[in-house]
Amino acid sequence: LVFHGLDTVADIFLNGEVLGSTENMFIRYQFPVTDLLKSTENVLRVDFYSPVWAARVRYEQQAKDYPILPTCVDPSYRGECHVNHLRKMQSSFAWDWGPAFPSVGLWKSVEIIAYDVAYLRDVVLTYNADQELIYWDTLLETGSAAAGTVQGVLTVAFGFNTTRTVSTSYNITLDLSEGRQHHRNVSLEIGGDIEWWFPNGVGNQKLYNLSVVFTGAANERNEITFFYGFHDHELVEDPVDPDNPSLGRTFYIRTNGLDFFQKGANWIPSHILPERASNVTTVRRLLEAARDANMNILRVWGGGVYESEDFYEIADQLGILIWQDFMFACSMYPSDERFLSSVNMEVEQQVRRLQRHPSVAIWAGNNENEAALSQNWYGTSDKLQTYQRDYLSLYVDTLWPAVRATDPTRTYIFSSPSNGVLETIAEGYIYGNTGNVLYGDVHYYNYDIDGWDSNQYLTVRYSSEYGIQSFPSMLSLEEVSESSDWTLGSNFSVHRQHHPLGNEQILQQIQRNIPFTLDSSSRDNFETFIFLSQINQAMSIKTESEHYRRGRGVFTSDGQGRTMGAMYWQLNDVWQAPSWASIEFDGRWKMLHYYAKNFFAPFLISPYISPAGNLEPVSMENNATTLNGSGAFLIRSENLDNFLSNAAGDCTRQTCFLYLSLYSVEDMTQAQLGPDNFLFLSPLTTAQGLQAVQVQVVSVTNQQYNLLTVQLTTDNIALFVWLQVAGIQGQFSDNGFHMVTPYKNITFRGERAVASSDLLAAITITTLNSKIVS
Repeated sequence: LVFHGLDTVADIFLNGEVLGSTENMFIRYQFPVTDLLKSTENVLRVDFYSPVWAARVRYEQQAKDYPILPTCVDPSYRGECHVNHLRKMQSSFAWDWGPAFPSVGLWKSVEIIAYDVAYLRDVVLTYNADQELIYWDTLLETGSAAAGTVQGVLTVAFGFNTTRTVSTSYNITLDLSEGRQHHRNVSLEIGGDIEWWFPNGVGNQKLYNLSVVFTGAANERNEITFFYGFHDHELVEDPVDPDNPSLGRTFYIRTNGLDFFQKGANWIPSHILPERASNVTTVRRLLEAARDANMNILRVWGGGVYESEDFYEIADQLGILIWQDFMFACSMYPSDERFLSSVNMEVEQQVRRLQRHPSVAIWAGNNENEAALSQNWYGTSDKLQTYQRDYLSLYVDTLWPAVRATDPTRTYIFSSPSNGVLETIAEGYIYGNTGNVLYGDVHYYNYDIDGWDSNQYLTVRYSSEYGIQSFPSMLSLEEVSESSDWTLGSNFSVHRQHHPLGNEQILQQIQRNIPFTLDSSSRDNFETFIFLSQINQAMSIKTESEHYRRGRGVFTSDGQGRTMGAMYWQLNDVWQAPSWASIEFDGRWKMLHYYAKNFFAPFLISPYISPAGNLEPVSMENNATTLNGSGAFLIRSENLDNFLSNAAGDCTRQTCFLYLSLYSVEDMTQAQLGPDNFLFLSPLTTAQGLQAVQVQVVSVTNQQYNLLTVQLTTDNIALFVWLQVAGIQGQFSDNGFHMVTPYKNITFRGERAVASSDLLAAITITTLNSKIVS
């Protein structure tokens, strides 16, 4: 009897007999039941304990010695306490982006597995450097640990295509006295004529069909089939200057020998109830949205769950690299033998399950726990050596060897953020400055700066978290609220904001760049606030992301630069509430996600104003197969005021903004080489000359059953033209754009067939002009 996922603390009974207990939702539990099953009716009962109660009991027992900190989440989360004592989804007790839903129950499938000889549980793959041999580490399970042996045949096969397959078979003998689990290593010669699997935008995602079959006595047979991509992921930590080691090391993932900028976001569970987070329609919609935004990497964050097989298979198909955290986040954890034994089993099972996916690029021990410990986030300084011992026991002495034993092909980093592997080891695994820009990855949040000013941001090696909040659309909020809730100060708006001072910060950020006065009694004003919050989020993350991409071509005298990764926080949402997400809970794209499609484009011209006041457009390319040089280089530098006076007549920083379109110099009638880009030369609070506009739909025409062309017209320059569609699931090819010409064509792709008349009736248009020009 196999339980693939029990959430979390439970006792299991079959026909009144105790089978066992569970305490880890990330472990597969299995129990022999041959002697307990009846030929007629069987009764299976699972008694679950309240996770809130179970966590408190464990905390109280532990606290007799010393407490595991923090004891509770921040009060603004409106959550439950002591989740760090349970091996369950840490965010289920609440987070700053989601509610407290302490889930309980069967969150994965239950099955009975029957066999006479042995059952093929899973397989781990490796291959030699020339790709001529595949090595298969198969795990077989037998039903008893008695004396004697059993025999069978293990057949492994590799499909080059639908017509060409190679295979080989091995006679194997299993010694039952060795226990219930048996590893058998076999190999298959395939020759070297294979294609590599590459991330999105770097190359093709070639996947081969593989299978392993165990045949026992009386032709008892079970099989595992899967798709596999040949890949070589390496964490590159080279000295940036071999002659001056103090300038730090690089930090990025190299795939198949190619260096490319990692562009992506952080993934949280797609639903606050873990049993609903594996919905394949939702998972595919979100992963395809990441692909469509030109992302090549997602970080599966450590406060959620190890995702479903569908998640990793779709990531394989789409070319989305996965930075895989283990499920520990923002906390200290116990280090007693029972807890560590459970974690060891968790890591072994999960790594064996995920290792064969080419999308999985790197393992990370935890989210922010090294920073929390070294910087005393939770008051650990009073018993620092004790908490340091716990930290080392878990991430260095337990997780690290468990990962290496199962998957020696990928890098394990101890924490994120960290100073990387080599520097972290040299520092003794715990270091006070996990935000050192010369090493490893950083998490950077600063809500007090002008997010539209690129000079405000750090120049780092790799930014694995950064973000700004916004509200979801009114269309989303209307699904879960009523008219009395539609003000910023309502109980609803306050209750759904879990980030301390979050609503106040959003308002302040808007007002730094956009003229806006809050009116707490007006629904129209609230809708304007929502619209402006999405503009501010999109602009801030655009500015920061382009800063990081430009940083690839930067190397300062003090070692800053050589940036190779940017993953903003966060891709998706678990409810309709203010958060950092670029995609709303129902799949609707915020303005940020449309902007991500552009600022993560393979080729982009990114202009900015340097601290010296110079206009400096930078060319950025991310095609690793043809890349020459650094991938980001300065086109020219010119004093901004001189540029405005010489090239643009009467323009000033307040009356003009920069708008760039990129074409081939050989033929400017052909398609653009990259997306349009723009740069405001001053805050819009000081802008002069912005006019009222009328942006209208001229026509909507069907190209395909679900693909339609929308033609727009405007009578003046229109900023942040924002189209929304009620009741039709899908996305525009562009949104939140500026109209600087009288006409613009965009497309809309629906998830289902869409009639042009229905789309025309559903479109609403908002512009910044309509909100700030009286």
